[in-house]
Amino acid sequence: MNETTSAVAAAPAAPALSMSTPEQGAARRVGISTITFRFRPLHEALALIAATGAVEVDLGAIPAVTDHVPVPFTGDAQAYLAALARHGLRAGAVNADVGPLNDPALGQAALTATVRPLVALAAATGGALIVPCGGPSWQAYVDEEVDLDRTVANLRLISRLCAQQGVRLLVEVLHHRRWVHDVARADRVLQALGPQEIGLLLDTSHVVASGDDVVAWAARQVHRVERVHLRDAVPGDLNLGIGRGRVDFRGVLTALEAGGFSGTYVLELETHDIAEEEREADAQRSFDEVVALLAEVAPG
Repeated sequence: MNETTSAVAAAPAAPALSMSTPEQGAARRVGISTITFRFRPLHEALALIAATGAVEVDLGAIPAVTDHVPVPFTGDAQAYLAALARHGLRAGAVNADVGPLNDPALGQAALTATVRPLVALAAATGGALIVPCGGPSWQAYVDEEVDLDRTVANLRLISRLCAQQGVRLLVEVLHHRRWVHDVARADRVLQALGPQEIGLLLDTSHVVASGDDVVAWAARQVHRVERVHLRDAVPGDLNLGIGRGRVDFRGVLTALEAGGFSGTYVLELETHDIAEEEREADAQRSFDEVVALLAEVAPG
């Protein structure tokens, strides 16, 4: 058992919380990613998330951001299940960086070896697998068409690996810090891969940071959106807290709800504009504000 898994297994129980507000239904649809508390051990991140009143989490598996789920993953899925249960939480997804999908040097054997254990964790915890789209540069490794074809082929491979274990693949197609960084490229990926192969993970901060219209894109792609990450941004900066950038959260939630979206909104507060000691209070404020907004705009 590795250090992370040991810390999970040793996690103290969070105090039981009850909610009696009229916003209970909305609260069940607002989750928090462990990336929000990326500098804390996983057991502490889960306890802090449970304390907000959230019941759903994304497990962060992005080496450049957090090691809550190490990549390559060799841990014990049952330890993660036990930790989630201990805090009264469910996992909606494992959010993982599995490699630069448009890189010619990333072979299918290596990609498969990285992906399979993460899919197994997602299957065990009952969530989807989220992956980003392309390497950490806007520049192609070869050219636009070759890189697009390689990205699509690798996503198809990951989709097949997920399907073998009954896991849904969600792709953060538009990612400001990846090759597919704008609406134009994101649309091409979605045209190449149908909903039977991938679902769309919409991250508000990445769309705004790339200078695109997040409300318009959300409205146009609502039939593909299966999960939403919420964080604020301005063009060029995607690490701002809710309400401290230019994301029109009311517009996004209204467009998605009106279009029939019934999934989870996940606060992924990898924010760089607050001190670490302010993180718990800011997460609570953000959760409460998004729950209130969703309760207001959700139909019926």
